[in-house]
Amino acid sequence: MFVNNEITNRGLLHKVLAKAAREVTMDERELWARSIERALDEAARSRVPLRNRVARPATVAAAAPGLSVVAATLRDSSASVSRETIEAVRAFMTDGIASPLFGRDPLAARRGADALRRLIVDRETAKRTPAVPQHTTAA
Repeated sequence: MFVNNEITNRGLLHKVLAKAAREVTMDERELWARSIERALDEAARSRVPLRNRVARPATVAAAAPGLSVVAATLRDSSASVSRETIEAVRAFMTDGIASPLFGRDPLAARRGADALRRLIVDRETAKRTPAVPQHTTAA
């Protein structure tokens, strides 16, 4: 009786809501791009005293190249960004315990930002380039 409607777990409403929860909007992407650029800007300028900062300026500056690419990709409307990618950006920018951005090691922050950049750029290039079969010649 209640097949393919909002009453069952397999219903249309549940499928639409699940799909909407997985999609990433341009507003959300713009929010994270602004957050990245604001962090880079605050690290470059010394408006806030060092003792009042959460992240060290040298650590954020070391991560700047990778984070700039991430922000540019998030703003690119032709780029496809998954929910997992946005969650990785969120964790990198806000998790004060696990993220290397809030630590004392600039090299770790740079490596973390580069890993985030590779996650976004590699997924985007994988979606844009068609799979080409590889032919090998065995001798």
